[in-house]
Amino acid sequence: MAVYLKSVAVLVALLGVLTGSRFASLVMHDEQFQRAAVMRERNAGNVLFESEYRVAEAAHVFLIYSAIGSFLTALIGGSLLWGVGVLHSKLDAATTAASRTGS
Repeated sequence: MAVYLKSVAVLVALLGVLTGSRFASLVMHDEQFQRAAVMRERNAGNVLFESEYRVAEAAHVFLIYSAIGSFLTALIGGSLLWGVGVLHSKLDAATTAASRTGS
């Protein structure tokens, strides 16, 4: 069971980092947000461009928070599962040692 937990921990950490990296690259190359920001600057005070910017900003913020959430899931989820796996292996070792000395 300890090996299984450690394997899942590595998988969660790897997938979290890969997903976070993908979201981070989407944030860096968010052309819709960049275009809306430029159009808003060129047409200051225009409600149409302001509303387009707000919609693009919401999508951009979603990508940022998704990247942060993915990295935190990788860090916390992977660490938690790895720790439970270590505790489980120590418990197995202690149980095995106790059964050998008790028999």
